[in-house]
Parts: sequence; structure tokens; C-alpha cells
Amino acid sequence: MVTSEITTTSRFDIAGTGGNAGQAGYSSGKAGVIGLTKTMAKEWGRYQVTVNGVAFGLIRTRLTEASVGADATIRVNDHDIEVGIGEELMRSMEQGIPMGRAGTPTDAADAGYLFCAPESNYITGQVIVCCGGMVI
Repeated sequence: MVTSEITTTSRFDIAGTGGNAGQAGYSSGKAGVIGLTKTMAKEWGRYQVTVNGVAFGLIRTRLTEASVGADATIRVNDHDIEVGIGEELMRSMEQGIPMGRAGTPTDAADAGYLFCAPESNYITGQVIVCCGGMVI
């Protein structure tokens, strides 16, 4: 008998787990992904498929890094969209994180990697919050 195991992982941010003032649509969309993750875990478990999610807090990426000059925007469909979080705001946000810093892309990838390890083969329908202890 051959058994195959498939792992799927949803990725979203902590606005879906705790809400965020001024972001009702965004937060409810992320919460919907949590519900979808849990439903898929129930539906696909009989096929030995595990379905889990990772919710991210503040992660330093090119979209959060403060940019200097003209590269502080990205162009999407003929529209310039401002990106980045000013250093003062970033420092203020990091003060609210018990670990004292924003996460890195490696931190984010490591959280998803946990579900790829054989030790997680019986974990399904769960959401890991990768946020350094940050609470919304």
C-alpha cells in the first residue's frame, strides 16, 4: 500500500486573527482564509492531506522598508502606489512587539517550514501566528 501525504499552507496576516481598526474588509477577508483553511482540513483529512495556515505580523520586506526618493512607489496598472513605512513609525511598531523587532523574510519562511517537517504530519486545521508576540 502506498500512502501519499500532501501539505497545503495558507499565508495571511494577523489582521485575520484579531481584526484591525479601519480595515474591516481586509480583516474579514483574512479571517475568511482562516475559515477556509479549517474547512479544507476537515474535508481533505480523509485523504491524508493536512491543511494549515501561517498568519504574519510585521515582517520587513520591500513593501515595508522606507524608501528614499523616487523608488518609494511601485507601479501597478498605470498607477503609482506609495510603499514603505517610515523609520519612526517602524520603530514605534517594533516597540509593541515583545521580541523588540519586526520579523525577517527568513522568520516568515521558517514558520511555513514547520508544516513541512515530518513531525507535523498529524497537525491540521491550525494557524501558526508568526509575529514575535505582537497583538493587534
